[in-house]
Amino acid sequence: MTLDEFVDETIKQASAKGYVPTTFMNMRQKYGTVQAIKRLVETSEPQSGFRRLQTMGMKVWTLEAAVVKFPGDFPDPKTQAYAQSRLSGLFDK
Repeated sequence: MTLDEFVDETIKQASAKGYVPTTFMNMRQKYGTVQAIKRLVETSEPQSGFRRLQTMGMKVWTLEAAVVKFPGDFPDPKTQAYAQSRLSGLFDK
């Protein structure tokens, strides 16, 4: 599975549960998959999509999970650190 296939499956899974990540989809179209993910992941504030997927029990389908699953697409250690931190709950309030 490639990064784009993973993201497509994430959108499909989330949509099936009633959540359509339109903000991310628009960003993906505008910036491309990798840059859209980097823009959303590289912040200490969890994005609404992450929180929504987390509450839906879909943490393994988050953009942060994509960063960890496809490290070759995200070689910047900063991106990896943000993703790992969010997945581990470091930024939870």
